[in-house]
Amino acid sequence: RSAPMRVLVLLACALGGASAFMAPASRVPAVAPRVATPLMKDAVTRVEITIENGEPLEKALQRLKRATNQVGHLRILRNRKTFENNHDKSIRKIKESLQRQARARRARRAAGGL
Repeated sequence: RSAPMRVLVLLACALGGASAFMAPASRVPAVAPRVATPLMKDAVTRVEITIENGEPLEKALQRLKRATNQVGHLRILRNRKTFENNHDKSIRKIKESLQRQARARRARRAAGGL
């Protein structure tokens, strides 16, 4: 077998367990956009990366890991592992909102506009 075929087989095996959370969707770019609230029930984002000829396996896996973290699949799985009551959910939402606001402030500050 050729090297790109081996990489595709390995990636398919790695993502096989998460296939229950993926729905058929249109083609998504290799760098998936950040999702503000990854717990949206109807929004399922598929992560795809394209492997170029001669690209090392480690580099492709790192790109896959980065794209998966940006989409938030692991956070969804972690939150579904245990039951979350309404009080804990509201506290989590408030914390996430504060983190988003702080991230936006840092981005504005880095862009030069206070």
